[in-house]
Amino acid sequence: MNFERMLFSGTVLLPLALTVVISIALLFVPLAGALGFEYSAVMGFVLSFVSVFISAELISGDNRSHAAGKRISDRISAVLLVNLFFLAVVYLIGLLGSLLKGDCFIREGSLFFLLIPVVSVFFSSSLGLLAGYILRRRGFIAGALILIGIFAYSLWELYSEPSLFVYNPLYGFFPGPIYDEAIPVTDTLVIYRLMTALWGVLFLVLLHLANGFSYRRVGAWDFIKLIVLGAALLTAYSYENELGISYDREYITEKILPAAVETDNFVIYYDPSSPEAGRIGLIAGDHEWRYAELGRFLGVDTKEKIRSYIYPDTETRKRVVGAGDTTIANPIHGEIHLVYGAFPDPILKHELTHVMAGDFGTRVLRMSPKVGLLEGLAVAADWGGDGYDPHQWSKAIIENGMAPGIEDITGFGFWYAPPGLSYTLMGSFSRYLIDAYGIEKFKTVYRTGDFSVYGKDLPGLAAEWKKFLEGVDAPGEINELAKARYGAPSIFTASCPRRVGALKADGYGYYANDNFLRARDSFTEALEYDGSDPALLTGLAYSSYYAGDYDGAAGIADRPGAITEADKSVLENVRGNALWQKGDTEAAAGIFRSLREGPLPEDIKREIDIKLSALGEGGAPEESLREFFSTRDRALQAVSLTESILDSPDYAPHYYLMGRLLFNSGEFERAIPYLSTAEYLGLPTEEIAQENLRLLGVSLFATGRYDESALIWSRIASGGDPESGKYALDFMERTAWGRKNRLK
Repeated sequence: MNFERMLFSGTVLLPLALTVVISIALLFVPLAGALGFEYSAVMGFVLSFVSVFISAELISGDNRSHAAGKRISDRISAVLLVNLFFLAVVYLIGLLGSLLKGDCFIREGSLFFLLIPVVSVFFSSSLGLLAGYILRRRGFIAGALILIGIFAYSLWELYSEPSLFVYNPLYGFFPGPIYDEAIPVTDTLVIYRLMTALWGVLFLVLLHLANGFSYRRVGAWDFIKLIVLGAALLTAYSYENELGISYDREYITEKILPAAVETDNFVIYYDPSSPEAGRIGLIAGDHEWRYAELGRFLGVDTKEKIRSYIYPDTETRKRVVGAGDTTIANPIHGEIHLVYGAFPDPILKHELTHVMAGDFGTRVLRMSPKVGLLEGLAVAADWGGDGYDPHQWSKAIIENGMAPGIEDITGFGFWYAPPGLSYTLMGSFSRYLIDAYGIEKFKTVYRTGDFSVYGKDLPGLAAEWKKFLEGVDAPGEINELAKARYGAPSIFTASCPRRVGALKADGYGYYANDNFLRARDSFTEALEYDGSDPALLTGLAYSSYYAGDYDGAAGIADRPGAITEADKSVLENVRGNALWQKGDTEAAAGIFRSLREGPLPEDIKREIDIKLSALGEGGAPEESLREFFSTRDRALQAVSLTESILDSPDYAPHYYLMGRLLFNSGEFERAIPYLSTAEYLGLPTEEIAQENLRLLGVSLFATGRYDESALIWSRIASGGDPESGKYALDFMERTAWGRKNRLK
């Protein structure tokens, strides 16, 4: 049977129609409806089964026909051409979807299509040809079972190994968490797909051998090819850890995080050459304290020790686990994967909740069947806040009309909404249920996903929660801050998310390495696709500013676009900085004064207070702080502050900023004298004074000076600010616990 007869046979036309229907239907699915990674992965999976069926059926049917005597290579070529036709149809449908939607990822999407569906179809076609030739009519069943087995093995790898990503011959790879928006074409993916293609070649060589045995035409060269291919694949798989294809725990703890410390409830793995090695005792104490806190809140005492992996940076964690900016907990195996950036770690308690809640989760996966409850409990237990708690943020979200229904985000709809919004709302709702009805009933709901234990349905409980939020005290400015904080679209509804995500990741990478010109180029290109993304505008503004393009930085605030007042205020702050660097101090001071009363994050408010203080002082303090705020280089900032302290020894903000620099570098002992001096001299505003005390209290605790630390926290707790008071009370308990357990 030649190519034309194969193509118009019933064996081909029905699968072709099914493939076209699936491809077109996929165009209406968010994120997957254009030529990109998701489209390629889904269609690679579908076409794997289609191609194994077509190949097995066509080759087995051809063997029974009168044409069976023709050369095997001609028959193989005809079958592969049929599968290539399928690929062309699927590619054109995806391309059409991208063109209709104005998608900007076509070039990268085409590369993903080449690496995933094209290679998958070659692999599966070769498998189908081999199975169909040897097993005849049972060839498809055998080939399909092999594909199912391959897929099942990947699921087992995801279940049993720490990595959240997995490579697979059918769909290329599963990248892990959806919050890492950028999915680049990596060297590892290219190498793995070459390995997959080698399997396809190996199947064809085996087919030629089988055919040769039938006609007694097998030569030494056929066996040499088989041995070479087998050796190449065996070598590649023996180095899959080094190639980044997969990582088992043994490799991680021997090669990447070879040092370990064991406590009562943890085994903590870390890199002995990293900065964390010098404060591993402090990190271990942080783990144990959070364990003690959560044990009381959740009413559990986990029997097995929890494994904590401390990676030296996000790049290493991304390579090993598959999550860069996303911190990961694995309740199934009782482990957490952290990049420990600061003490106390702001994410540790959240992730540890996932693991400890495994004691009352489902039997196999040790988690809730409802994603919203899984993450909601972690937020409720952590109950941290960026100036405000989740109840206050949730009230603002609802009042701004930004909140989806709780019913919509309790299950898998949690992922569809913007992530920060889902976390906050479910955290507030979960905390309300726990406070109002107790942790034991929540444990039942967490395990079963069934709210009937409360004697009310989910809408009724949501109405109760909203009524409760009406009585929560929240300042007026939080509404504008909530629009900025939670207004970004979900990755499923964002404009060209993968391309923008890649450019944004590049921009942040360049920015972190002080390559501001390249960062500016990346942010500028990303803004061509999404011109109103405040994160991109802010990145461009700061990149221009630190690159010395003060006019460009100042002009970004005037760009038209639908951004919130809080985002505009951030850009106005950059404009003020730019004018200050240009010498227009009067205009800069005017901008800073006007911003001070508007909606701004707390850290920028403190920054503005420092700048207004310096501008009011004039002379050496102003000049030194203008120089300090002109750079991100910590060494240059430290030199500037050292010189300014010598010139103006009675000016407190210099000491505060130096103490903060040292604190952020983990140099707690060195930070204490500067923070103490700043507190003694008196800082310009109460907000800065409270932040200085917080840094001092943490530093004293971190160096084991628990009594002095307790005095600082007592002062903060009596200061009148509710959020600072909660943080202080938490640290007072931690200090008492630390004094008793002597863990630094």
